[in-house]
Amino acid sequence: MSATAPPASPAPPAPPAPIAPAALTVRPATAADYPCFSRFFQELGTGDPVPPPERWTETMAPATVFFDEPAGRAVAYAYVQVLSGTGYVRHIVVDPDQRGRGVGRAVMAGVASRLVEAGCGRWCLNVKPDNTAAIRLYTSVGMAPAHLSTAFRFGWDLVPRLPRGARPMPERSVTPADDAAIEATFAMPAGQIAETRRNARNVLLSLVDPHREGTPPLAFASFDPHFPGAFPFRVLDPTLAAPLLDAIHPHALPDPPYMQIVSEDAALTAALAAAGATVRLEILHMRGKLPLPGA
Repeated sequence: MSATAPPASPAPPAPPAPIAPAALTVRPATAADYPCFSRFFQELGTGDPVPPPERWTETMAPATVFFDEPAGRAVAYAYVQVLSGTGYVRHIVVDPDQRGRGVGRAVMAGVASRLVEAGCGRWCLNVKPDNTAAIRLYTSVGMAPAHLSTAFRFGWDLVPRLPRGARPMPERSVTPADDAAIEATFAMPAGQIAETRRNARNVLLSLVDPHREGTPPLAFASFDPHFPGAFPFRVLDPTLAAPLLDAIHPHALPDPPYMQIVSEDAALTAALAAAGATVRLEILHMRGKLPLPGA
């Protein structure tokens, strides 16, 4: 009885051909790019749900560019907010099959060029502290670590566990006339609050000292009830977090019974953690100057 040869296994698919970074073309995003954006967004690994199509179309697509290979397939995208002199790079994603081939550096160079044309002399972004490849890329274009932040999931039932000052702190809605003072108080990029205000869903609130009328607010938050979450969430003292959350809570939707808070201050981070908040993500904030050397 003769042996029968086993059927041959199908050959693995050939890896995609590397793309010469110089061959990439940059184009503005459109509403039709949502499926591509959705696929790339999940590569960020934040655990956040993909923003719905209406948010993509209204607030994200106008600030997004795609990088296409010669055949027309998108291999990377960048979502960048242009503030007053600062470019805030919110997302940079390169297709996994093109990483390590110079595409990321080409994307950063393309973003930098567009930001310089828009009048920006600085740029910044957030990255996971353990993403060594990305940090190496950002360092190679002149960025340096500025501070660590922590993203928390904070249950509304935890508010009573936070430290609280003895004096009541009245809340106040934030108007454009308040922006410069708040940004200066909390060392925020100029124009960040105005950019936040462009999302009509956001609720902007501050706390003021009733005994020092005319002074800058002591706390500030931009809260999106539909996310739900607050960024920025800034307080001059951790005892102000509880009254700021008190001001936010009436604007929250019934579900879920929690919100996300990004803390950019070590004392606030410690207070939220001590109250029982769950750490979702550690974030390294990096900054640099523009234009790039040699550009």
